[in-house]
Amino acid sequence: MDRVTQRAYAKLNLTLGVLYKRSDGYHALDSIMQSVDLFDTVTIERANDVLVTSTGMLLPFDNTVRRAAEKYRALTGRGAHVRVEKRIPAEAGMGGGSADAAAVLNGMQALYGEVDEPTLIELGAAVGADVPFCMRGGLRRAEGIGEILTPLRGPKMNFVVVKPKQGVSTKKLFSMLKLPRSMPDTTGCMRALADGDVPAAAALLFNALEEPAVGLVPEIGEIKRALLDAGALNACMTGSGSAVFGLFPDESSAREASAKLTGYDFVRFCRST
Repeated sequence: MDRVTQRAYAKLNLTLGVLYKRSDGYHALDSIMQSVDLFDTVTIERANDVLVTSTGMLLPFDNTVRRAAEKYRALTGRGAHVRVEKRIPAEAGMGGGSADAAAVLNGMQALYGEVDEPTLIELGAAVGADVPFCMRGGLRRAEGIGEILTPLRGPKMNFVVVKPKQGVSTKKLFSMLKLPRSMPDTTGCMRALADGDVPAAAALLFNALEEPAVGLVPEIGEIKRALLDAGALNACMTGSGSAVFGLFPDESSAREASAKLTGYDFVRFCRST
């Protein structure tokens, strides 16, 4: 096998709590993360060197895809030529760069198989905090900086994701973050998801980064209100923003709302994977 193609799925943070700033500069988090059926397509070919090309979005030379491939190459001597078809918006909090890096590591491992699973996850964490989750996907609780993952049970969920034109810089947001912050009821949300109770889970959506992000991009708050007005059970910013998602009771109401929410930079109906 000389080539593999991977789907790099976006993620949403149903809850996101910030515990404290660690001595290494990272923030300790507690989050429920759900992958959704919006994805980039990543094609990985065997090579001696590393080459990255993209369509749909111009990637800077120093990007997560290149860093992931270079880390695998540094460990094994195996390179890759990578082509990324971008659909996940940037600076949205949907893990697009992390998902692409995860697809590269999974793809290179499928081609070469030269590292064990724990080492592969360590490579992912060295690229970015969300990469280990994106390497596995589904519905999981993420702790630590995002690398401690616990699989969760949950129902199929229907979302509408809306992103304003302006993104949020994760680095800038965390640099101005003041602690302590209010925390989500993560265990309560986990219980509701395990019971398949979507309205109860919706009531517990919470992101500790949302309030400071609204200070940077006020349209986040406007989009949240628009999603609620469109029939969402609840709405919440994902990750460090600026995308906001609404959780809807069923697919038909989500699709109807998606069609009505015009005038934004990005609007997409998504289902949980």
